[in-house]
Amino acid sequence: MALYPFTTEALTSLTATGTTSSVKVNASAVTFQVTVSSIGTNVVVRFEGSLDDTNFFNLDDEDEDTTIATAGTTGYSLSGTPVEYVRLRLVSISGGTPTVATVVGAL
Repeated sequence: MALYPFTTEALTSLTATGTTSSVKVNASAVTFQVTVSSIGTNVVVRFEGSLDDTNFFNLDDEDEDTTIATAGTTGYSLSGTPVEYVRLRLVSISGGTPTVATVVGAL
């Protein structure tokens, strides 16, 4: 039984720098579940939001990117920033041939 109208959507996986597809969330509370495999030293990601699905901005309050240094799944919860669309940007790869898979949840 679902307790909330919480929804999830898988974004396109990334193996090179660039962005995933965007997904319409129309929410102010968003969780990114990021799974990285075959990591070398690290990957740097940016959680992005948009009001129009064209112009995206960093959802981090301090406009900083996130470094992931180990393979596995990590979660990032963001709230207080109402957006219509979200996506993940793979900013850089240091070593290895990683795959970055992302699932977004919104409420």
